[in-house]
Amino acid sequence: MDPTSTFYQTLSGVSFTLLGLWFTVMQLGHGGWRTDPTRHRAGLHIALHFFLPGVLGLFSLLVGAPSGSLIWRITFAVGGLIGLAEAVDYLGIKSRPTELRALGLALLDPVIFLAVVGGVFLPADVLIITPLQAEGIVVGVAFLSGLASAWLAFAEPLAPGSAEVR
Repeated sequence: MDPTSTFYQTLSGVSFTLLGLWFTVMQLGHGGWRTDPTRHRAGLHIALHFFLPGVLGLFSLLVGAPSGSLIWRITFAVGGLIGLAEAVDYLGIKSRPTELRALGLALLDPVIFLAVVGGVFLPADVLIITPLQAEGIVVGVAFLSGLASAWLAFAEPLAPGSAEVR
């Protein structure tokens, strides 16, 4: 079995599983994810880190067999542009993260999604790996960034005077 296909199968499955769990957390309202507009916006930003890798992984499995396939390149370009637009928009809001680790991850997001877009222009023989494998590394980093953001969201201390029960 092709290692690239195995990677994308695993990434897609895990991405969509975590997306479902993340939406469950938001639905249950843990930490005010539905009631606080700032937290709700952050929650949607985190969800994109699970949704885009899952979708891109599925498309790579469907149309990525030939490394030079135009369809997977278009799909990754569109996905990268969507991620880039969201990342830039998220940084532009007044309620963006201020905690250093969360802000660092948010500042890394545009770079990651720009790399997804840039990867579609890699010629087939420029690296020792295929362009689709290179994209897998970058999309995997996007997924890990979302995972780290979710972890930071759960690890943040309660606000003073908060009555939330954990």
